[in-house]
Amino acid sequence: MTLYIFNPEHDYALANNEPHFVPPASAVKFAHDCAPFLRHIVADDGFIYLPYADAEPFLSLQGQKLATLPAPVTRLQPWGWDPLVVRQYSDLMGDNCFTDGEKLSNIRALAHRRKTIEAHHFLTQTLPDMALPEAAQELFSPDEMQQYIADHCNVIFKSPYSGNGRGHLYAHGECSPTLLRQGGGVIRRQGSIMAEPLYEVAQDFAMEFKCENGQVVFSGYSLFSTRHYGYAGNLLMKDDKIEKMLTQWIPQTDLHRLQNALTQYIKQHIAPLYNGYTGVDMFIYQQQQHYKLNPMVEMNLRMTMGMAAHILYERYVHPESQGTMQLEFSPIAGKLQEHANQQPPLKLKEGRWYSGFLSLNPVEKETQYAITVNINPL
Repeated sequence: MTLYIFNPEHDYALANNEPHFVPPASAVKFAHDCAPFLRHIVADDGFIYLPYADAEPFLSLQGQKLATLPAPVTRLQPWGWDPLVVRQYSDLMGDNCFTDGEKLSNIRALAHRRKTIEAHHFLTQTLPDMALPEAAQELFSPDEMQQYIADHCNVIFKSPYSGNGRGHLYAHGECSPTLLRQGGGVIRRQGSIMAEPLYEVAQDFAMEFKCENGQVVFSGYSLFSTRHYGYAGNLLMKDDKIEKMLTQWIPQTDLHRLQNALTQYIKQHIAPLYNGYTGVDMFIYQQQQHYKLNPMVEMNLRMTMGMAAHILYERYVHPESQGTMQLEFSPIAGKLQEHANQQPPLKLKEGRWYSGFLSLNPVEKETQYAITVNINPL
């Protein structure tokens, strides 16, 4: 039996790399509120652990809370692997937990943003006619940050371990003392900082892959939006329609060639050391009245919201409908509950989501985070 874990603090824990790391209160609350959403996307072979719950920490895929499990757990499947999640659940799982320290080290090495530089160079060599933008650079001092701004003007700096828009610093032609102090702190904690030109983004999207036993398959597209440089939501839409949307900017043949090249790269450099989902974030940007593709913004070696949205569409949405999946947040008690109560209820057609609103986790008075869907007929 599998026990599924929602640990959105994974990116923080991977950066810290200590088994006794204490995640931020916001990440703890997010995990507590939204863990039940996993029952909509996991396989029908286990239970969900409700983190930071006391009396009844287990949830069946039918929504029933339990104090104890009906059978021994033989497999642990978190949102992402890191030392914290191994420490938290190893006592519960015993020898069945993920205990291979070498594999855990491999995952951390593969998740470092410098891996995107290697991947970008691979794509440039494999697709020489696609005129891809320059790769990110890894910097090791505030002086190098200052020089990079002088060379590029508008710049985004990223922590080597971060995700979902976290750990980003921005410069617009000026290198302030505050920016250098913050960047220097990242370098002291993580050994370096990544630097990229700041582009005028027209559309964020991702290609999702799955690695298993050294093999790689393309799982689907993710078309997502951001808010305040963080994740906001995904479209729930067929892959061919997402691809058609993207072809208003990028030729379909280029998307297919990129997909094949990424499959090749992941098979050679990721799959021998890792089993699980790999999401490659990318974007289309505008430069001098032309639209171009940045194919290697970030690689996530974990489950992603984009992959979750893909599964939701394939599993639940009626073919005559499409919709959105969004992350909602409010620090005000009862606000999300009030909002949910005002939405049109979900309606089914032929057993699938046809129209209306659904929260994928329970929304109560104290709920601050909710993953919700809005479905509309075509």
